[in-house]
Amino acid sequence: MKKITVFLLLINFLIPTTTQSETSEAELLYDPSENIEILDIHNFHTKIENSQTPWLVKFYLGWCGTCQKLSTEWKKFRNEITPWTDLVKVGAISCSDPANTPVCLNSNISAYPTIKYFPENYKSGDDSTVILKGEHLDVKALKKRVIGQIRTEISEKRGQMYPKLSTYEHPNLEKMFEGLGESVKYVVLVVEAPDQCFATEIALNLHKNRNVSVKFAPNTNTDLVNNLQVSTFPSVVVLDRNNNVSKRFTDPEGVAIESFLLSYGLEVNRIEPNTTKKIVPKKLLRLNQRVKKMGDVVFQVDLEAALRYSLKQEVSAVRVITNERLDALRAYLTVVKKYFPFGENNELITQLVKLTSSSEQVQGVEIFQLVQKAETNRAFSSVQTYLGCLGSVSGKRRYPCSLWQLFHYLTVNSDDETNPREVLTAMHGYIRHFFGCGGCSRHFQQMAIERNLSGVSSLKEAVLWLWEAHNVVNQRLKGDVTEDPEFLKDKFPAKLRCVECYEEDGTWRRNEVFEYLKKMYGKFNVRYVGSDTRVLFPDLDNMF
Repeated sequence: MKKITVFLLLINFLIPTTTQSETSEAELLYDPSENIEILDIHNFHTKIENSQTPWLVKFYLGWCGTCQKLSTEWKKFRNEITPWTDLVKVGAISCSDPANTPVCLNSNISAYPTIKYFPENYKSGDDSTVILKGEHLDVKALKKRVIGQIRTEISEKRGQMYPKLSTYEHPNLEKMFEGLGESVKYVVLVVEAPDQCFATEIALNLHKNRNVSVKFAPNTNTDLVNNLQVSTFPSVVVLDRNNNVSKRFTDPEGVAIESFLLSYGLEVNRIEPNTTKKIVPKKLLRLNQRVKKMGDVVFQVDLEAALRYSLKQEVSAVRVITNERLDALRAYLTVVKKYFPFGENNELITQLVKLTSSSEQVQGVEIFQLVQKAETNRAFSSVQTYLGCLGSVSGKRRYPCSLWQLFHYLTVNSDDETNPREVLTAMHGYIRHFFGCGGCSRHFQQMAIERNLSGVSSLKEAVLWLWEAHNVVNQRLKGDVTEDPEFLKDKFPAKLRCVECYEEDGTWRRNEVFEYLKKMYGKFNVRYVGSDTRVLFPDLDNMF
């Protein structure tokens, strides 16, 4: 009896696992050297609320592919607006850090990434504006949306810190300097269409320079347009005190205009982006190498990590769960209860099924509290961490990898021949209604249509449908910024792992693939490294 317990405990320490704090830290996409304010549960309210300066805040998940792609553009955006960061602050908060969950919940974040504009003197409960939600934009499109919001703030008599953009309505240039102080040496006149915002951007960039005034003229001012002889918009002319056109720009770029002004001693300050590379800890590299040597296996640690994160960070993030969302949650909990390897400890999932089945409305906080209580009572055999799904660098693999593992496992272990799409339908509903990465969710929903998920008619087809879908996603993301350099998104299973899965011409032998998946994700192939097996099998010692 004692020998069995000692043996299982020794296995748990063969491979070290990361702590909760290490997991959270590894999923940060920004650091202070990148000039983006890192917000968290401790400083969010003190910085945002009652601030005399508006804030632009990106809410993100460190593991989310769309969030990772947008992080590059968000850094570019921060660098490009350097001349006016005294007018609006730029920050980011990781909602994949459990400590920050209350902030993300109270900010009504339901898809990631989300960028919100918090006006000056904001107070908790006030309105904030969504700039972006669950999508990716390049820096140009992102800047256009932000400047559009600033124009709205100005037009609605808010944002008193922003420069007031004068509209020039005269048919010629004779009154260009009318009403301007003697210190103004140049006027930058921007002629543009109503849906363009280049004039506002230039005004923001030059707001500190008292020698330059920026004015806007609509392209509907036909007399002025004809006098200036411009036909493309936006067009920019720079005039001196004698109304001489010192410079003319068509199809302008802000940097070109600023370079011209710089030649006259009118400086616009910018900073270069930080390009420092993060060093991967040797401990993490060694752990990845040891896991790789174990081959295609499934760890209880990863399955539990996926389940806990999905319930505590995603489902709980929805304030009120009703209608289709509640049906999707019920389906998800049903397949988890039937097929997840809880061992003898499934009290949590039983409580969740009871809660969701007895009401037409469930509060996200109720889910959170039940999971938190279960963690306190040691309902899980491991801490919230990753092992087989641990990435080699910050923000790679982790939750998305573990969620794939979870649904592969549930699909392989499903045994209801009368409902072969049971797990796939639950997966589709979960990803549609709860999965945090907005772009990923849309891709999966589209793939479900294109690959005819509704046509799956057997358990074998269900297993192979998910396998093929996973390979489609891997192919789409191969070489992407989200790819882990140590775990490339190659075809699965690799030929090295399953030679019999391949024909001589490299095509798949589907029957052999099916058998391989059944073995890999079978309940007897789950590894308990990093798990306390006494939680899963409390009566194990009594058997010997």
